[in-house]
Amino acid sequence: MTSPTGDVLTETRAAAGRVLSRVRYRVPEIVAGVGATLTLLAVVALGGAFLNDAQIDANRATTAATVLEGSDYWRTVVRFVDDQGRLQTPGSGISYPVGLTPGENIYVEYDRTEPTRVRVAGRSAVDGILPIAGGIAAVWAVVGPAYVLLRRRRDRQG
Repeated sequence: MTSPTGDVLTETRAAAGRVLSRVRYRVPEIVAGVGATLTLLAVVALGGAFLNDAQIDANRATTAATVLEGSDYWRTVVRFVDDQGRLQTPGSGISYPVGLTPGENIYVEYDRTEPTRVRVAGRSAVDGILPIAGGIAAVWAVVGPAYVLLRRRRDRQG
């Protein structure tokens, strides 16, 4: 494809420059959008935890469980016997596992209708409110000043 001037490379650079100029102009909004997205994700995760707790509470059973080897910060795996006598090892791990170590014996609460939906007994989504709120505050402690700074710089450049 040729242009009226015959220089495709020059026209491509000019078009890319126009696109980058528009993106650069919108950087403050992009930064605020990232902050809003992270906030929304945190709130949805907390809402999911409350929903999960409600489902466990509706058909709750409590039993002893053992924390298995291979557990880590992101996923703690336990083994327990449900009220039907079946051995359960939820592959996705358990909710609210902070402070558990492999080999430890604990009590868990699970949903009788879905025994893979498990949480540490006595813990709930309420325990996650403070960390989620702290995470959101940290995001906005960075995003807020960055947005203001970028917006002022854009307004000065006119």
